[in-house]
Amino acid sequence: MAGRPGFFGGARQTDSTEFDPDLVIGPGGLIGASPMIRLGDPNGGRQDGGFDTPPGFDPVWGTLGSPVGPAGNDWLIGASEEPTGTTQEVEVFGDGFEISGGISTGQFDRLSDWLNMKSGFVQVQDAWHVHLGQTRAPAQDDRKGTLWVRLNQVILVAEKNPVRQARPGAPVVQKQRTRVSIVTPGYVIKGTIHLVAYGSISQFLETPDPHFLPITDITVRWLSDPAVVGRYPFALINREQIVTVLDDSTSPAGSSARDEEDSEQMRRSGAA
Repeated sequence: MAGRPGFFGGARQTDSTEFDPDLVIGPGGLIGASPMIRLGDPNGGRQDGGFDTPPGFDPVWGTLGSPVGPAGNDWLIGASEEPTGTTQEVEVFGDGFEISGGISTGQFDRLSDWLNMKSGFVQVQDAWHVHLGQTRAPAQDDRKGTLWVRLNQVILVAEKNPVRQARPGAPVVQKQRTRVSIVTPGYVIKGTIHLVAYGSISQFLETPDPHFLPITDITVRWLSDPAVVGRYPFALINREQIVTVLDDSTSPAGSSARDEEDSEQMRRSGAA
């Protein structure tokens, strides 16, 4: 049984008249007046460190290549990430690490407002990893630079020298002070939280916002050692890192004597 010519892939004699006379079938494909674009040659040489990439293809940016920023404002060097605003000197505590440096609050007047607007990583400038409980100055072998810290791993951000700023027109909310002892991974933190008048600690803790809670007049200790790590006038504690909270406002008078002992220990060690 005879089929149609070229049915199984063979070329019919009349097919040649249907081709453009300017096109020629060559080893590289169809060649004509308008050359075809080929996305790489599997038999060609390897480029860009051993990857088969067509000419003009950037393995990071693709076929368009890397973007070019305007003169004087090249975002490729991180101009958009330049810190702005007031820089607060801080100590950043995590489970097993401590970082000393500065945080720029940008358009925010307060560190608390800036920190509660952040997610992911935060930038700490002129920072170094502090040897926990040993020194407050960088050692010779420590390198100072810009550190990016994963926010959900931060337990406490303490301000070394908080600046009081006048906020005319800001609403005044009546609050009551409550002394508490907070246990977090690695630390015991004693300080004062400020509850809304007639509010409770449970409401303070159960409310999802803000993510970082303000706490004043704090003392930081090791969880496994009663030695004092640091004392700060103001700090922000990550509510997700809080394990337990003890209300110290009804504790016996012996707690105040312990606080005075802590202050004396800090003065002797020179860490205050």
